[in-house]
Amino acid sequence: MLRRLAPYFAAFIAFLLDTALIPVLYYGRYLVPLTLVVVILTGIQVGRAQGMICGLVSGLMLDVTAGTLGQKLLPYVIIGFLVGFFLDQQPQIDRSMPRKERVQLMLVRVIWISALLFLHELVLMIYQYFNTAIFEWAYLRDLFIRVAMMTALCLILYQPFRALCLGARSTGSGRDTREVKNY
Repeated sequence: MLRRLAPYFAAFIAFLLDTALIPVLYYGRYLVPLTLVVVILTGIQVGRAQGMICGLVSGLMLDVTAGTLGQKLLPYVIIGFLVGFFLDQQPQIDRSMPRKERVQLMLVRVIWISALLFLHELVLMIYQYFNTAIFEWAYLRDLFIRVAMMTALCLILYQPFRALCLGARSTGSGRDTREVKNY
């Protein structure tokens, strides 16, 4: 039961860090939204439905505290769904696969996550432009740096989040092979 709630607890902790702790410690251009990273990791590990629900909860919490209903909610739901949807179409990475094939599959996942993060940042940049009517080329540089930082954070937190959501790595096939004797 706790494993099913683990992504939502992680989203709540990331929300608290995003809104309460990180802005006090650091305020600058290169803030990485941890809640978005948790939504992406939830979509990767648990699937598109849970990724959408985690995006809904995280986006709603951020929008309610910021006072902008819908600015984070819709992109987080879409990203949670798209990450889970794309990765459902990909084969699972397994240790029995050749190393070259595992690396290729992981590289495809990294490129897909980076593309989604780039689109998210691009939409936020366009929204900022329509609010301020100011465009500077430094915004694009900052966009690429933030995308690289978020992708790196996704890669760093991938294994701990996997252990949190799915449990410790099993040595067997993961299937229960016991027979059912009584119905």
